[in-house]
Amino acid sequence: MGKRLKPPWNYGSNKNKIIEQGAIVKKGKGFIKAALVYPNTYKAGMSSLGFQTVYRIANNINFLACERVFLPDPKQKAQSFTRDLQVTSNLQVKSVESGLTLNKFDIILFSISFENDFIHIVQLLGKAGIPLRSPDRNHTHPLVVAGGVACFLNPEPIAPFMDCFLLGEAECLLEPFFDKFLKKIDKNSFLHSLEKKISGAYVPALHTDKNPFQIKVQYLKNLDTITTATSILTTETAFKDTFLIETLKGCPHGCRFCSAGFIYRPPRIYPAENIYAAMNSATGRTDKIGLVSSAIADHPYITNICNYGLKHNFKLSFSSLRADKLTHEFITALSSAKVKTATIAPEAGSARMRNIINKNIDEHDILFAAQRLVNAGIMNLKLYFMIGLPFEQDQDILAIVDLTKKIKSVFLEASKKQKKIGTITLSVNPFIPKPFTPFQWASMTDEATLKKRVALIRQGLKKIANIKINIESLRKAKIHALLSRGDQKTADLIESALKNGWSFTMKQNKTYCDSIIYQETPIDTPLPWDFLDNRVKKEFHAKEFIKSRQEKKSPPCPMIDCTKCNTCI
Repeated sequence: MGKRLKPPWNYGSNKNKIIEQGAIVKKGKGFIKAALVYPNTYKAGMSSLGFQTVYRIANNINFLACERVFLPDPKQKAQSFTRDLQVTSNLQVKSVESGLTLNKFDIILFSISFENDFIHIVQLLGKAGIPLRSPDRNHTHPLVVAGGVACFLNPEPIAPFMDCFLLGEAECLLEPFFDKFLKKIDKNSFLHSLEKKISGAYVPALHTDKNPFQIKVQYLKNLDTITTATSILTTETAFKDTFLIETLKGCPHGCRFCSAGFIYRPPRIYPAENIYAAMNSATGRTDKIGLVSSAIADHPYITNICNYGLKHNFKLSFSSLRADKLTHEFITALSSAKVKTATIAPEAGSARMRNIINKNIDEHDILFAAQRLVNAGIMNLKLYFMIGLPFEQDQDILAIVDLTKKIKSVFLEASKKQKKIGTITLSVNPFIPKPFTPFQWASMTDEATLKKRVALIRQGLKKIANIKINIESLRKAKIHALLSRGDQKTADLIESALKNGWSFTMKQNKTYCDSIIYQETPIDTPLPWDFLDNRVKKEFHAKEFIKSRQEKKSPPCPMIDCTKCNTCI
């Protein structure tokens, strides 16, 4: 039975107490007190395997007591933040484990997965009475540190708020960092020497003169001795009481819009034995296992892993599946796991657009996958598409409609044997040009054009039964693009948005925002994130961008013995 948790601040979105298994509470004196902050709600944070991994690693350090802090749930009216940072109240942001307020910790570690959470960092610091900007803090304030994948793509929009960043995978960075950090340390001296002592550390205050410098993002060479899995099971996550296990880091396929396919090159595979051991550790805690990865079906032993889980009576769930990787054995395993919904990601409707984005699957793969999934009793399909991609035309949007109709036809025919019909759900997302991808020089498509393309999809599919369409907010996508691609001036806009809202702030700074979001960048122009060494050569990205203009495909990453992109040199 799990521990019933009543947080000092009710992080849940309902009135029930949260039930947790696996939380760590270190009592006693002498510990360095670290607040591990996920700048979103408890439910979002506890659904993050990266956040849970940092929590586990940090608490394995003997002299460190690491406690979790989250953004209060906006669904609960009494917990919503005021827009005005100058307004105070008797409500405090407190840790889950002990109820310590954020400003009482020795160090604050922000774990940031998504750029749209940048504004929540400022909310949390302001709510805790901690000066927002690093130069305004002194020895009485906690050291403020950030990490997570959003940071090692582009830390610059929040650099003015941070004392330092730890850029790379936590397994490489946390122990070396805390070996140097002492409770009574002189912070200025510590920060001035940090970059020399810790590879992957970035101290923004040391680089105000704009002299060229390079920070090498840190990655594990292999995963032979590593397991990445749930540390704390909880009732209040997107995956209730599900024990998540990562099977593979990265993706070999090189879709030109996707940062995971490049920053994690070459893809690294967890040994099957490690995954079996993780499953064994879940026995008696839960009967639900979630296998997660950017390329779940690319694990060479994925069928064996599924069969192992089924043999041990686990209910299995999976992240997105690649249409051309659905072998008979894998689909049989999915069916045996009683999977009800499968997610595949065509991303584009036309073969031309799939060539441009290097999505090396053809229409036959997609239709055959849909047919086989339904034949196996997996009655609901979720399809991911993107709009506003580079070099996209209206005909490519109409191709999304045509492809969906073809999938529906195959889906309907296969459903007759099952004597029931499921649902096809389209998830349509605006393209955002991300750092460290071949499309990092591209612009985002303007909002008026995106609205037109959304209308084409809705109009084309509106009379077809059993199809649902979910469109990501175009406004949020525009903000996301700014926060993904901005420089240190973006920090000013984050502060302004907290007080005045994003609409007012972006209107007041239209020229700057448009230059970041809507202007294609020449390949020889410096980018805000160029100082980060994420291993893949910039020249490789540039060649891929040129190939996309030419509608040419590239082969997948071979994972070993290749010098094309630089990561294996």
